[in-house]
Amino acid sequence: MAMIDITRHKNTLRDYFDRDGFRRWSAIYGDAEVSRIRRTIRVGHARMLARAETWLLEWIGATGRAPSSLSALDAGCGTGLFSIMLAQHGINVTAVDIAPQMVAAAAERAQTAGVAQRITFTAGDIEDVAGVFDVVACFDVLIHYPQPAFDQLLRHLAQRARGMLLFTYAPYEPFLAAMHWIGGFFPRAHRRTEIQMIRENDVRRLVAGHGLRVGRIEPIRSGFYHVNLVEARGVRG
Repeated sequence: MAMIDITRHKNTLRDYFDRDGFRRWSAIYGDAEVSRIRRTIRVGHARMLARAETWLLEWIGATGRAPSSLSALDAGCGTGLFSIMLAQHGINVTAVDIAPQMVAAAAERAQTAGVAQRITFTAGDIEDVAGVFDVVACFDVLIHYPQPAFDQLLRHLAQRARGMLLFTYAPYEPFLAAMHWIGGFFPRAHRRTEIQMIRENDVRRLVAGHGLRVGRIEPIRSGFYHVNLVEARGVRG
């Protein structure tokens, strides 16, 4: 598939997550009092991160390597929840997010958690990240891109992953599509973020096309939080 120009789409997302989106999502990912709808998203996101952590630790155990010898890329780190978890396990982390406010909040949270020395934070485009990492994570980022751009970003992430790639996508389901449509009628302060749904068969095909194999796909469901968590590995991963 030919590369496409997604610069305008990325700029729109950067502006959103650096302004209104930052206020909305930093509240959801934090401890602030939020609406019932947003609490379901908080619960679902936490459940997804816990499952990703379990898979990661299983993989580390299978490799027999010390966590301190591993490197990880958190592509689209948001407020740093997964980056901090990685660092707390002793892994050296490169954390990147398109929104500078998100990166600043993540860096502050890492400092408070006492793991800032293990994390390098950068505000920028995940497609500008070079090098390879033992683990690459990209959570609730690809859900914002239509399939051609999804494939373009997935290709880049696959090229960065030496061992394990963990990511989420929004599955195409009639019920989810209906919920997404209904969410458009909520008051603006509670309205859903635009998401792009993709079918599981397409995800499996795209992952394989980039030289990885899908290990597990697990649905994570909590109210308005509907994603599938994917574990993919290289042929030798």
